[in-house]
Amino acid sequence: MTNFSTLPRLRRTAVTALAVSIGAIGFSTQVFASCLGMQIHAHRGSASAPENSARALQTGYAGAWDGVETDMQQLSDGTWVLHHDLQTGRSVLAGAPRPVSQLTQADWRNARMTLNGRQTNEPPPFLADVLAIANTFPGKTLNAEIKEVVSNCTPIQGLVTQMKQGVPHGNWFLTSGLLQNLRCARTADRQGYMGLIVFDGRNAEAAGSNKLTKFVARHSKAPVLNRAWMDHLVAQLGLPAGVHVDARTMDANPYLLDDAADTRLAVFAYAVQGDEALAEAIGHAKARTGKLPSGAVIDGDAQAFCRRVTQVIGQR
Repeated sequence: MTNFSTLPRLRRTAVTALAVSIGAIGFSTQVFASCLGMQIHAHRGSASAPENSARALQTGYAGAWDGVETDMQQLSDGTWVLHHDLQTGRSVLAGAPRPVSQLTQADWRNARMTLNGRQTNEPPPFLADVLAIANTFPGKTLNAEIKEVVSNCTPIQGLVTQMKQGVPHGNWFLTSGLLQNLRCARTADRQGYMGLIVFDGRNAEAAGSNKLTKFVARHSKAPVLNRAWMDHLVAQLGLPAGVHVDARTMDANPYLLDDAADTRLAVFAYAVQGDEALAEAIGHAKARTGKLPSGAVIDGDAQAFCRRVTQVIGQR
């Protein structure tokens, strides 16, 4: 089974690494998903608070997930903050919608987050705020996506330094949809796990429904993630590494888990269509290969998701 137990220890300085069984960590005050050997991460933190807010991540860490997933971008001065979208205006209100890269630190402090479409009094967090939270949960993983497009490696090398200093126990990793971002991170972190997020054009409308995204979704085919593709990724990025894929991509590549195991790549799965679709895809994968992904990024309750996955597997 392709899991973190088969990968090298992430960082020698870590109190615990993803390769260590979560049941053996020994932090009695922390609750884990215990989901068939998969790590279960809360997508942008707990859904009970504004997405990517400090409260959402704090709640995610304190809940029954094994880690939290979040998104990082840079302000105009290069300061890293948490934000998902290309512009403000949905989850973060900061005047007229605009890219995060056009905002100052003062703008960010004065901005307010939304929950279920309504403004709250909660300001969006700086990365430093979240690293302080992560450092108090050494048994749980910070899964941090680099959303930035950079012209050189300096910003990402600086990000790695900030992560190492802010979370010295080492239980964190970086992901990105851009291989070059991860190659930059690798120059500053030889031992850290890196996850390449593979975009499936069929899900283009998830970024916003308009003529362009509808066209892309209608004309796209599933990405082909075969053994040759994985060998190339390992050659480009090195290990430890993995691929992070949508449920539809996993379904479209029936040998993905087998090929990943052969190349020592982890596989994390998520589903634009929701947790039920993800549970079904994991069940399909288990029936085809006898294997499970290394982990899953989910929107809802971890224990409910794990019960559903167990039910799906039992039905096949």
